[in-house]
Amino acid sequence: MNLFDFLMFILTIFIAAGVVRSARVKNSFAVGFGIVALCIFLLADVLILTL
Repeated sequence: MNLFDFLMFILTIFIAAGVVRSARVKNSFAVGFGIVALCIFLLADVLILTL
């Protein structure tokens, strides 16, 4: 595992925290944007772990 892989996991955690914080404030645009970004980063994390 190199530095880029570790950075991807950290950014995924930050995006998930941002989605939770935006959901509390009920900011629907931020929640939607965050969910899309989170799905992309989760897919990238799965690909990192499997390849």
